Amino acid sequence: MAEGIVIDEASNTVRIRRTYTAGVDRVWWAWTDAEAISRWWGPQGWATTVYEMDVRPGGRWRFQIAPEDRSADPVRSVASYQVVDARAELRYDAAFADQGWRPDDTGTFPTAVAFASTGTGCAVEVAASFPDGHALRRAVELQMAEGYAEALGRLADLLDDIDGDHAGAPTTKE
Repeated sequence: MAEGIVIDEASNTVRIRRTYTAGVDRVWWAWTDAEAISRWWGPQGWATTVYEMDVRPGGRWRFQIAPEDRSADPVRSVASYQVVDARAELRYDAAFADQGWRPDDTGTFPTAVAFASTGTGCAVEVAASFPDGHALRRAVELQMAEGYAEALGRLADLLDDIDGDHAGAPTTKE
């Protein structure tokens, strides 16, 4: 797959591919460290707060994204890791959640993230699957693919931050 976004209606999947100049180790860290992911996850103008990030099969990731200008309500999500193959693959089932961290009625979205060395960096491919065409269309209407693409752009900025300055990073909550 080339760089970019593919909406695959035959498999009800959104695929996004991005290549980074950073190596697999650094990209893996950015996907599995709560402080790091809080610095880039979500679209431009949204802040992420991580409440739990237990990256292991059966572990949970609970987080909230909220617009920095408070123009909309925060969105909570909970994910359960199914596969954690260090520096190669993450698979998790994600769902939107209510204030009590219970999944809402929109369903579960299995997501696979593959990491591959390019020799000069790392390619990341995200595949988010939806239960049916209706759910895929809703995700497209909500601009989920564009949000993912923006987040992966923010990840590039983090990875390019060679001085490792963590000033201004959102805090991780227990």
